[in-house]
Amino acid sequence: MAQPRPNDLLGVQALRAVAALLVVVYHAVEQWTHHRPGYGLGQYWPNGSAGVDIFFVISGLVMTISVRRNAGRAHPAWTFAKDRLIRIVPLYWFVTTLKIAAVAALPGLVARISLDPLYVATSYMLLPFYDGNTLIYPVLPVGWTLTYEMFFYILVTMSLLLRTPLLRTCMPVLAAVAAYAITVSPDGFANTIVLEFLFGIVIGSAIPRLQALPPILGLSIGAIAFLVLLVIPIGNGLMRPLSWGVPAAVIVAAVVSTEMTLRRVIPRWLLAAGNASYATYLTHGFIVPAVFILCARSIAFDAAGLAATIILSLFFSGIVGQVFHSLIEQPCLLRLRTRRPVSTLPAPG
Repeated sequence: MAQPRPNDLLGVQALRAVAALLVVVYHAVEQWTHHRPGYGLGQYWPNGSAGVDIFFVISGLVMTISVRRNAGRAHPAWTFAKDRLIRIVPLYWFVTTLKIAAVAALPGLVARISLDPLYVATSYMLLPFYDGNTLIYPVLPVGWTLTYEMFFYILVTMSLLLRTPLLRTCMPVLAAVAAYAITVSPDGFANTIVLEFLFGIVIGSAIPRLQALPPILGLSIGAIAFLVLLVIPIGNGLMRPLSWGVPAAVIVAAVVSTEMTLRRVIPRWLLAAGNASYATYLTHGFIVPAVFILCARSIAFDAAGLAATIILSLFFSGIVGQVFHSLIEQPCLLRLRTRRPVSTLPAPG
């Protein structure tokens, strides 16, 4: 891991690891309960998927910082768009290609995936492609979140092109998307979850004020919000920004406010996991089903088996994420970027 700099937000970097591992736990539980009589997908403990909400809030925060840093450059919009594409697309394409190879080699083991050319093309381009349940479902299923990320990046690029404040550009568009989902149709691309990017923008605009708060206040509020996130039901999917988005925003704000306290105690392995969080997020869909098959065949189909599935999924997903980050993601970034890649989240300085 690159040596962190004084202005890096190490707490948020560690939080990225926590968010990715929450999603791993969610899919581990989903695998187990999907095969248990009386339960359906997501009915046992859906809250792990709230790691996505944390990611969206962090994205709004990081893009706010990125806009500030790019604003003084000669071609800020182009620089920002190029950096985002380099950061997101190559590893996503690589893992998507692995998934296509797996589908071609083992079609009987991969459900709900076809190799229709249009479907494959839209998956690579991160365009919304819907399954029979009106859900965005690309070849690499977790890619649905990247479809919204790319939409957000387009808005950020527009803000830089127009040289207008990020919130002024994003708020009307994202609010309109959420309003359309609520009032017209929740089935389709329009989704209230996009409001969580706005939460992150507000946090990014308030960093100095947040860091002026007493650390004990931030730690206490953040801990309470994290507990709420783990137990509160999502309810109607349209209410996700309230049920999970608000606690996620409070957690991110609390971590930002306690940065100077947290950076002294965060273990290096957690920062390394934060660096590899994107790789872990993209690749864990290969690991969790394999772990489930192993545990289902060797451990009783009970609480012990579920616990083993979760623990082993976390362990092996973390290891594979680190391998992909070190051997594929980092070398690719080094080759494509013209400057030294930043491994930790920058704070304004």
